[in-house]
Amino acid sequence: MKSKDNILLLASLFVMCFPTGCNDADGTCSVRRESIDVGQVNVGDSVSATFTFKNNSAKEMAISFIPECDCTTINLDNMRLGPHKCGQLEVKVAVNKPGEFIKYVYAQTAGNEDFIAIAVKGRTK
Repeated sequence: MKSKDNILLLASLFVMCFPTGCNDADGTCSVRRESIDVGQVNVGDSVSATFTFKNNSAKEMAISFIPECDCTTINLDNMRLGPHKCGQLEVKVAVNKPGEFIKYVYAQTAGNEDFIAIAVKGRTK
């Protein structure tokens, strides 16, 4: 491997492992990756991605999820996480049009006005 490739690989691994806060003000919730690129798919296929959320607080937390559109489905409408526990949300996207796509699900913790957008993206072959 070339050194340029090694640097790119290390940078990608760092970005994938760096948690992002759901509640920027207090950092009580984090998600491992806000965006997952599923690569190239065929029109008419469905793709899925799993997002991991973590409760960074010492209190139980409720998180609600809202998909952007009807072509995006989720396995949970909400989740409860105990103190310092993780939970997973599976997002499925029906790819109905050619070209690049990006579909969002919005997450919000109880008692907080702010949302975080998580995204599944890719492109058709």
